[in-house]
Amino acid sequence: MTTPARKQYLRIKSQFPDAILMYQVGDFYETFDEDARIAARELQIVLTSRQYGGDGERVPLAGIPLHALDNYVGKLVHRGYKVAICEQVGEIGKGVVDREVTRILTAGTLSEPNLLPARQNNYMVAIAPGRAHTGLAVVDVSTGEFQVTWFETAEMPVALDAELQRLDPVECLLAEGHEKQSYHFPTKTVTITACPPSFFQPEAARERLCKLFGVQTLEAYGCAHISQAVAAAGAIVAYLEKMNGNLLSLLTGLRSYRTTSYMALDAHTQRNLELLQGTRSGTLHGSLLSVLDRTITAMGARQLRKVITQPLLDLSLLSDRLSSVEELFESPALRSRFTMCLQAFSDMERIAGRVRQGTAVRNEVFGLRDNLALIPQLRSQLLGCNATLLQQLAEEMDECEDVVSLIDRALMRSGEEDEDGDDGRLIRPGYHAELDELFASIKDSRRWMVTLEMRERERTGIKSLKVGFNKVFGYYIEVTKANLKLVPEDYMRKQTLVNAERFITPELKEHEARILTAFERIEEMERSIYADVLRQISVQYNRLIETARAVAWVDVLLSFAVVAAHQGYVRPVLEQGHGLEIVEGRHPVVEATLDGDVFIPNDTELDADNATRILLLTGPNMAGKSTYLRQVALITLMAQIGCFVPARSARLGLVDRIFTRVGAEDDIAAGKSTFMVEMEETATILHHATQHSLIILDEIGRGTSTYDGLAIARAVVEHLHDVTQARTLFATHYHELSALADELPYLKVYTMAISEDANGIVFLHRVRPGSAGRSYGVYVARLAGMPLSIIRRAEEVLGHLEQRPSPVLSLDAPSTNGRRVKQVAEAPSRYEWQSEEARELATRLEQGEDVDLDLLDVYAITPLDALNILFLWQKKRSKQRIR
Repeated sequence: MTTPARKQYLRIKSQFPDAILMYQVGDFYETFDEDARIAARELQIVLTSRQYGGDGERVPLAGIPLHALDNYVGKLVHRGYKVAICEQVGEIGKGVVDREVTRILTAGTLSEPNLLPARQNNYMVAIAPGRAHTGLAVVDVSTGEFQVTWFETAEMPVALDAELQRLDPVECLLAEGHEKQSYHFPTKTVTITACPPSFFQPEAARERLCKLFGVQTLEAYGCAHISQAVAAAGAIVAYLEKMNGNLLSLLTGLRSYRTTSYMALDAHTQRNLELLQGTRSGTLHGSLLSVLDRTITAMGARQLRKVITQPLLDLSLLSDRLSSVEELFESPALRSRFTMCLQAFSDMERIAGRVRQGTAVRNEVFGLRDNLALIPQLRSQLLGCNATLLQQLAEEMDECEDVVSLIDRALMRSGEEDEDGDDGRLIRPGYHAELDELFASIKDSRRWMVTLEMRERERTGIKSLKVGFNKVFGYYIEVTKANLKLVPEDYMRKQTLVNAERFITPELKEHEARILTAFERIEEMERSIYADVLRQISVQYNRLIETARAVAWVDVLLSFAVVAAHQGYVRPVLEQGHGLEIVEGRHPVVEATLDGDVFIPNDTELDADNATRILLLTGPNMAGKSTYLRQVALITLMAQIGCFVPARSARLGLVDRIFTRVGAEDDIAAGKSTFMVEMEETATILHHATQHSLIILDEIGRGTSTYDGLAIARAVVEHLHDVTQARTLFATHYHELSALADELPYLKVYTMAISEDANGIVFLHRVRPGSAGRSYGVYVARLAGMPLSIIRRAEEVLGHLEQRPSPVLSLDAPSTNGRRVKQVAEAPSRYEWQSEEARELATRLEQGEDVDLDLLDVYAITPLDALNILFLWQKKRSKQRIR
């Protein structure tokens, strides 16, 4: 027979079958059945069992203490589980206590500071695909950030994949029936949540959003005309309403944005340039962010991540940013003053969110108050600057004097004593008259309690007598057993211990009742008053958030200035046009990781309109080609986020997109080989690049045979030169492509310089005009520690192959642009002719004589002899045509 308590649990659990139910039982949260097995396994806690009912069946059970909820729930949520918190809401002692689920926690609905990465946003997204558009809504409930964008069909899936890479969401909402495999997320740990299709119904979503914001139309939010954008944003609102309705109070507005307003960085480029995390480490180490992040506040760190992945296309905005950085860069004293001020800031943005939800604790509220008290000083410093942006940020800051005054009047800091020496009060005396009266009513009793121990020692003669209190037994007088003979008659036994007895007196009981009754009322009243204080502060939420975000921007600009000063960066010159001139450029990440070594700088000059449209870079492995290519891309990106750059000087025409094709990776799950992935990435670049783009290609065509790869690489170079006309850096091991410099007027050939002598080669890491005469793969294999026997054999094979003629240019074929394309072929070498007739004919062909092939008796020679004769004849004819 099932007990009433078990029935209650099963009823509530049936409403949340996909969540782990944390069911409050006194001072513990218990899990049962399969939930208990999961909790025990994931949290490494004890799995036990308990009998419910008279049938003898034992139910699996695993519990955690009430005070440890956040820690344990955080572990479950970060591992992809949904957790429902079921709390006791009814009065204890009257049958089965009433319980209800107060909130459901998922990866994207966490707002507790100790469960979130402080220096990174915790984004949840919703995707609403459609025929004309795909909508993408984004929310971070810990900061109140709520945004929406959309992509036209022609932009899909590249633009959406790029935005998902930038946002790195922890949870994604999809309508039931849509598969995760349709989208590419940067991490495998993202939680995919299937929602009812009604969440994404455009009209219902529109009504939901209008109701939330108290408006009749969404015109003011910039997305009213895009039904799929409205659907995605409305789905987030519906989901939060279901999970934890209190979170909706944080969403005070919706910002529409278009990714086309920023430099486009597809997902491959973001990874290849290692903007937010190193490819090998999978962490901050080795990333551009690790170099540029000298932010002091958590909110500044989060803003910097957004800035790095959203380079600007507006010269005016960039000029304002760079001027601000320049002013801070040029004044160490100014940087020092801003640094000292920002060091006193806590995470004002997330604290404001917790105040809005009514969950902020006292120390957080005073942290907010102390932040606001710093705003006048920070504003004064900003207003004293010349840069327009710094002055604008000062104007966006609100000192919120009313909030500071309210906190000072209403609350007492933890440990602060009132005029009576009491340090246990939450609400400051004088703020609430009824509460003050309650404290006054027990003032005499509390004073009586303070002096009781001294009085009783004198009355009884028991020097070791103690007066104490605990929550279970209340106030008591404790006497050791050795002194029990001295206990007065009016002492009534209350509790027996091993070495002592505890007593109470009628007078003590009277004062205890008065104090405890009053304190119950005081605790209840303080909770109510504190909640009201939070509500009053939350009315100013928008002012607080705008101020916090202005502080975050100051932190970002200061970080740029500090890095520039420490690393020797310079202000870039930005302009419209297709030029790119970098003098003594350096790779910011590689330079920062050098331990005492000096980074070898290199120049770069590209101009899509004039001399150099494509820079073809040859050279051996390990010589620094990839570093050079990436440093040009990173310098360009840094300039367009408003940061100084690692160079002696830099003049850059604005870039609308940076594309990179770097490295070799496959996609086994999708059935794609390394070469297929390489070709898909290259195709994406060729379809989407414009004349304003910057293209970085590191090895095209290496995943197939030499001739196929060389042919593809050449065709790509010609297309970029003649059709795309974008600024391009093309690194290759196909040094045969160097011959293109004679045919393509805007292509220049460079190589990575090396020094070679009897002892081997030395990589000089310098870019110079010219082409690499050969490859150095075997030498690099030796440096890598390849077994010596393999190195020797490889050198033998290489020597044999190098005696054969290199691929030559022959057989003219028309190209799409009207030029003659020279196809690749290879001549026979050291071939042993099978007949004297064939040998004689081959000798005459190689000497350039005219030969009548009709005289050749094909029945008297082998098929291989015939093929080689045909090759030599074609080669001779080709040379005649070229002349």
